[in-house]
Amino acid sequence: MQKFSWIVLLLITLLSCKKNEVIVDQPPAERIKFEAEYAQRQGSLKVETAISGYSGKGYVVPFVDYSDRLIFSLINDLAGNYTIYIGYSTLTFGATSCYVQINDHTIFTVPLQSTGNIFSEVKCTHTDLLINKNTFTITSGNKHFAIDYIRIEPYVEGPVAANLVTPNPSPEAVRLYNYLKESYGKKIHSGATGITSSLDEENWIFSQTGKYPALAGFDFMNHTRNFSWEIKDDLVKNAVYWWSQKGMVACHWHWRDPLRTNDAFYSPTGSSGEKTYFDATKISDTLSVEYKAMITDIDTIASYLIKLRNANVPVLWRPLHEASGKWFWWGYKGAEATKALWIVMYNRLVKHHRLNNLIWIWTSDIKGDNMSWYPGDEYVDILGMDIYPADGDFSSQTNSFNKLKSDFGARKLITLSENGSIPDPDNLVKDKAGWLYFMPWYGDYTRKSTINPVSQWQKIMNHTYVITRDEMPDLKN
Repeated sequence: MQKFSWIVLLLITLLSCKKNEVIVDQPPAERIKFEAEYAQRQGSLKVETAISGYSGKGYVVPFVDYSDRLIFSLINDLAGNYTIYIGYSTLTFGATSCYVQINDHTIFTVPLQSTGNIFSEVKCTHTDLLINKNTFTITSGNKHFAIDYIRIEPYVEGPVAANLVTPNPSPEAVRLYNYLKESYGKKIHSGATGITSSLDEENWIFSQTGKYPALAGFDFMNHTRNFSWEIKDDLVKNAVYWWSQKGMVACHWHWRDPLRTNDAFYSPTGSSGEKTYFDATKISDTLSVEYKAMITDIDTIASYLIKLRNANVPVLWRPLHEASGKWFWWGYKGAEATKALWIVMYNRLVKHHRLNNLIWIWTSDIKGDNMSWYPGDEYVDILGMDIYPADGDFSSQTNSFNKLKSDFGARKLITLSENGSIPDPDNLVKDKAGWLYFMPWYGDYTRKSTINPVSQWQKIMNHTYVITRDEMPDLKN
């Protein structure tokens, strides 16, 4: 068991409380709490006791702007990986967020759910702590809040699920999943996605680097419409070809309005372009026209997935992506509607259409309510995150990786299911950010020099940590 240097901390506390050094109360050895009132305060921060329920001798407020910084100094005997929690209150100001930096890692955001005038605790992340001194800095988001303490405990990683959630999965799906489990955390798989059915981006990457990505992504965006420019079986043809070349196949679905009111998939809060008010809550009303329209569309997509099943192609299947952002209609009505729709889709595809070649990917996030959106372990094989950093930001996104891993108890594989700038492999190795694969969006996100310059692509595709298609095993047999 890793232990903290209690005597050293106590001496520091007794000798330098006036300097706002960290104090440790006396919790069990596996849980260690650092009270905010003893941390270093900058800006307008002060200790108060006006509302009850705090830990220790007070809490720190008001976190008005970025100059308000609360700095904890953690001193420990042994390095190790720890889960970090923050004790806080949002007072009367409602939900907000704080910014956190641990040692010299990238600053990241921690959502704080509305608590009113009571104190709560949020899981922040899990991270490696160094021998001797570590710094943990909290700065303000966009509203006032109070910090009561930080608490750490040794991070215990659970085993990744042994089997796929689909009963009697196809041999190819089992081989692919077992391969992904075996390579998880040791390598990252390169990926790309074209517009709907094409392999344009994959071919462009090959033209620039001499190597194809290991994964090709396809979109069923137009498969519930009869657009003259879309040859729908091209998706099947290209996916079958890619699998024949040892590549992995991923499919997602920008699901257009099932009622055909228009061709939109964005909700009223979504991006520019057409919007739909389609009501996903109707998935629970089997007599509604909306329910019947959704089932019809699911059946349409199933007809193409069946062709892939019959061709023995396993599919990394990622429907209802980015639901918690609410900018797509399937997330607009909230978590319960999305979860119900996911489960109906799962049952329709797996039990009704007997699709056993799907590996189910749920797109999550690191917001405080991410678990309330989750359909459940019995319906999800892999967790994804869609991350679009600033152009040219090649950082590992390790804080997001660790947060998701901690929130879900490391029970599922975690992948970078969409991205802009690709994390630099050197940063991935240094930060131990074990994303399963990356998949930049098509067009500018793949080709623009300010986002993913050719020189960076060449480094990535020739890096020993990155798996390209030619390095994939033959999983067909």
